[in-house]
Amino acid sequence: MEMISGGLLLILVMTSSADQEVKQNLISTVGGEVTIPVPVKSRGFLLKKGRVIATVIGSVFEIEKDDFLNRTSWDRATGLFTLRRLQSNDSGDYAVNVIVTLVSFNLSVYDAVLEPGVTVVSVSSERCTLLCAVDQLSGGTLSWYQGEVLVDQSSTQRSLPLTVDRLGLRSSYRCVSANPAGNLTRSVDANTSCTVQQRTGDEDEGKHIRLNQIVIPIVSVMVLLSICAIVIFFVKRRKKGTHLQASILSVQDVTPKEEAVRDNTLYDLLQAPRIVNPTAAART
Repeated sequence: MEMISGGLLLILVMTSSADQEVKQNLISTVGGEVTIPVPVKSRGFLLKKGRVIATVIGSVFEIEKDDFLNRTSWDRATGLFTLRRLQSNDSGDYAVNVIVTLVSFNLSVYDAVLEPGVTVVSVSSERCTLLCAVDQLSGGTLSWYQGEVLVDQSSTQRSLPLTVDRLGLRSSYRCVSANPAGNLTRSVDANTSCTVQQRTGDEDEGKHIRLNQIVIPIVSVMVLLSICAIVIFFVKRRKKGTHLQASILSVQDVTPKEEAVRDNTLYDLLQAPRIVNPTAAART
């Protein structure tokens, strides 16, 4: 390894005066990959910040830096180097040394773009406020477009409001989350998503819900009380009918002998004054 490193050092010194092409920019995302567009057929080197990370000597590929083990490959057919499973710290200056030519690159690794979400913040008869937001905005921008016209943009805030007046409700709007690696768009139809009529309908629906929450319990209690009153009425009526029937049955169950005794007793009661006052009866 020391001999190879010494040889590489010598080669680098020799090529330091070689022709150097203009630096190119390469862009990728965290977890993604990038292929360096300079072929190395039989002999060449891949460098990062002046340090060799991979070599091709006699069509034999080797990785010289542990940080790039299992993440760097070389395609024998095309001669191209590929870096995979990129991390943020992989960003930086790279170069490919081919014989007497040194081609430089600048690799920028960005976080993947997240899709924005749009919510209606407030609605009135004159205007509507929309809010576009993303969970993360690293090295990118958040923008509002009306049609193809840029209305507002932020590179520091993860949320961006937009106020639309009544005349602008029929226009089409887009919220775009973007960085140099890509972009994602959320379209908004303000005429249907943010009209006063729709919000008024929502408020009316809320009023109906609140009204039902009040009226339904009251009606239920009244119905329950009515049922209880009806049940009590019929129970009392039934008891009254039972007592009457019992009286009738008691009269019907009297035997002739008992009836005669009852009649004699009644007769004796009627004749009692006459027995108590015989003198008055004789005078009479």
